[in-house]
Amino acid sequence: MCEITCENFYSELPTIEDAIKKSAFISLDMEFSKLYDNASRPFSLFDTTEERYKKLRQQVSDITCIQLGIAIYIYDVDNKTFNMSTYTFYTYPQTFYKSDSIVNFQTSCVEFLCKYNFDFNKLFHSRVPYLTNEQELKIKSEMLDELFFDKYFETNLKFRSIEEELMKILKIVSEWYNLADYGEQTFLEINGCNEPAYIILMQYYLLKKLKFIIIDENQLGLNITKIKGDTNSETLNNTIYENLKLSLLNKMMGIKYLIKLISKLKKPIIGHNCALDILILSNQFFTPLPENFKDFQNFVSDNFGPIYDTKLLCKEVKRIVSKNDLWMGSSLSEIYSFLKDGDGEKYSNIISIQLTGIEEPPNMKLHHAGWDAYYTGYCFVKMIHIIKSFSCKTEKTNLRYTLTELFKSIEFSKNKLFTSRSISNILDLEADEHHHQTNHLIIQNKGTLYKALDLKKLKQDLQQISHFDIKLLSNYTALVAFPFVHSRIIYKLNTNYNVENYSIYQKKKRNKQIICFSCLAIITTCITIIKYVKK
Repeated sequence: MCEITCENFYSELPTIEDAIKKSAFISLDMEFSKLYDNASRPFSLFDTTEERYKKLRQQVSDITCIQLGIAIYIYDVDNKTFNMSTYTFYTYPQTFYKSDSIVNFQTSCVEFLCKYNFDFNKLFHSRVPYLTNEQELKIKSEMLDELFFDKYFETNLKFRSIEEELMKILKIVSEWYNLADYGEQTFLEINGCNEPAYIILMQYYLLKKLKFIIIDENQLGLNITKIKGDTNSETLNNTIYENLKLSLLNKMMGIKYLIKLISKLKKPIIGHNCALDILILSNQFFTPLPENFKDFQNFVSDNFGPIYDTKLLCKEVKRIVSKNDLWMGSSLSEIYSFLKDGDGEKYSNIISIQLTGIEEPPNMKLHHAGWDAYYTGYCFVKMIHIIKSFSCKTEKTNLRYTLTELFKSIEFSKNKLFTSRSISNILDLEADEHHHQTNHLIIQNKGTLYKALDLKKLKQDLQQISHFDIKLLSNYTALVAFPFVHSRIIYKLNTNYNVENYSIYQKKKRNKQIICFSCLAIITTCITIIKYVKK
């Protein structure tokens, strides 16, 4: 796993870019500055898709991704195996003109990351920056101004602290320039400066002060050559200024460049329990999340390829494999252990995953975004092979399949994200809004006469059966939502209560209303006829 900071981002960029272009899919993982708060607006089994989206949108509004893991899986067509390289990016917002970003940190989250040896020094001192869509458009507009660099330097507070150092460098280069012959070169060492904009500004002020020089930037520093001044050199300087603007924009884009590349190529994105990851990816690196779910669906469709959640895929794998297999749970570490060393290994050992340039540590390195992205992709590869093998209605699990065959076998889970405590546990990024009420039950006390419900006792009875959410429709009637409705639940409740499916209850209620309105209409008609006869 390769850690990426601003010090090696641009040297590693061509390799990463080439791998992304060749990839079969990309798996992602994130570490956050804080955890979402579910207390203010808790999830409910009554939530509609729209309500659930709005709760998630509110939760991620002040969460920042501070470490992004990208695992790139390339499919070897000849051998039908996957080659994988994984990267961990320390990413953090940058000051932008006079505006600063606000990043919220949660104490418990920081302590949690420290427990897993998160390097906050790399985050704050060597982070890879990024621009949002709005910032990118703004800086492109500002760059049309001929005095862009001067204004950028004056308005950016963080560069005032290095003004003295910059003036010192200008003095050193000026002294060399005054004594140098035409064609003579000097080298200015950068000394691992972690602020890319500073390097660009340094070149701008050198050109502005000395004019008749050529600057060649490399990883170690700046090669400066003294040239003769003429009309061509003025034109050359203007070209250099424009190139510096473009270079500054590219350096400020940082990690956003790779995210845009993944977006442009519409590469499949894999995550584990990744609803929050996708929302934060959109909110932090693109544009603020839209207010309604339909607009978010359109945004995802326009900006991403197909998305798959291994949390949902594991439910399908668990359903189809032998019931005797020991399966501990659906967390990333539990799924990975099951597929790599547990009972699930026998179903997919034919398909191989080769790590490129790294060795897998003997113990899982959880909560390191790059390794978690690798584990997620590993589980995805193994599970889609299992699902494809079982869909062929054969007991043979040692067959190899094409990439198209593998993805076609999981079409049912495309663009569906896991969300907890909901009726379907799915946030569907393609389906129209629909609210299932099949898992809702109406509960009333037994007896012909209405009797008020004892809410405390009812909750105690429900807790012994399953998770639930409850709404009182009246003192006598409760609407209860379950994650699933089984005949066993109804049977247990029927002992002490009248239990009815909510859809049947609604139908009966409508029928009663129709009968009441019909009776009222008949009575009104009869009264009118009687009055007419009396006249």
